[in-house]
Amino acid sequence: MNYFIDRECVLPHVTTIPGINARRWTKRSLKHAASTTLEEGFVWARDKPALGPWCTDVDDNVILDFASHIASAPLGYNHPDIVELMKTFPKADPDRYAGTDFLAGYAGTFPSVAELHEKVISITKKFGFDAALFTNSGAEAIENAIKICYNARHSEGYGVCFDGAFHGRTLGALSLNRSKAVQREYYPQIPNIVSFPYCTCKDKCICGWETRSKRGKTESKLHQWLDNDFGLVDEKEVSYIIIEPIQGEGGYNIPSKKFIRDVYKEAKEHHIPVISDEIQAGMGRTGTWWACEQFGVKPDVIAAAKGLRVGATISKRKMFPQVKGRVGGTWSEGNALASAVGCVTIDVIQREKLLQNAARQGVYILKRLKELRRHRCIVDTRGVGLMDAVEFDTQKTREHVVEKCLKKGLLILGAGYKAIRLLPPLNVTRREIDVAVDVVDKVVKEL
Repeated sequence: MNYFIDRECVLPHVTTIPGINARRWTKRSLKHAASTTLEEGFVWARDKPALGPWCTDVDDNVILDFASHIASAPLGYNHPDIVELMKTFPKADPDRYAGTDFLAGYAGTFPSVAELHEKVISITKKFGFDAALFTNSGAEAIENAIKICYNARHSEGYGVCFDGAFHGRTLGALSLNRSKAVQREYYPQIPNIVSFPYCTCKDKCICGWETRSKRGKTESKLHQWLDNDFGLVDEKEVSYIIIEPIQGEGGYNIPSKKFIRDVYKEAKEHHIPVISDEIQAGMGRTGTWWACEQFGVKPDVIAAAKGLRVGATISKRKMFPQVKGRVGGTWSEGNALASAVGCVTIDVIQREKLLQNAARQGVYILKRLKELRRHRCIVDTRGVGLMDAVEFDTQKTREHVVEKCLKKGLLILGAGYKAIRLLPPLNVTRREIDVAVDVVDKVVKEL
């Protein structure tokens, strides 16, 4: 199979998109599939050239992918180390096994689930973590994060989330979502979930996070809620605080550092565990292994997935139940191939210094995006590392830009109500950033 694309000179090339083959694939795929969030038009050809952020669709259109499968492909397409790993994968059935009930062993150099545990702990040891539970998805990582907090606190009490949050689509995770009504309406919710403003204010707070308290001071809503004298709840009634260090689905919202530090300060003072949802923002996306590091804070639990290739709930061992059967799952701990890919992904990020590249290229892409503010329909550009957004004046404008960019060979996705997200792989080059931003610029000019 020919994976080769010359990243030094390739440009997007589109004849028609969606082409005749893409239409056939889409028609067949949707015939019996339930309605989801599928963005029609792009059908990746797995058997055609693809490398880094570049891929080929089923009609031979050459596409620059700045969605990275919503951060699930941190190395882009066909990194040589991952491709080589696939060749050596032990051929056996079942492809997965009941990992919390049985172990699997295999000889040779193929990375094991145990090795992924060691690597994950090595990149979270700064938080004092020494245990993890691997599952299938980010939503499962969140479910287990809140379960271990309920268990550790011996409390069915309050869970604290934030406006604009997205934590997954399982029922427990949905209870914490505050991004779009369509995700939650008519579904039953976990009781006692309380939401507070997610403060992105750059100067004086105007979002409602800070208000005049009964003490006559300007204080955070969370501080007032937990106040030992005037508050509404006892700290023992609060089971956890869950927060995205940078909001993903909610619109790539970047919090003020004061806000994040205030949240962690309150949590520490009241002995409440904090879950950092790093499913989209973690694994080097912001230029550090974990986005919470950008704010100098230490969570009690991290929920990871996407770029790690498996779901992971990571914490100190004392946070996990010691009773058998309290956490688990048929395929938990039992995905050999995904765990091996996760191991190699961590190795590549370290060896190729991709944290540094994400930080360096992140500065450059944000500089280029700020140049787009000369267009009247763009109201904001923001980002940290390679997690960046452009916000438009209306949702209609955003949808137009997403559609027209694809027709010019740039794959991007929406975020929030009227923003686009740019998520190139961690090994993206300056040239590829220029190509992508130039396409957005041209599309916006044509509006």
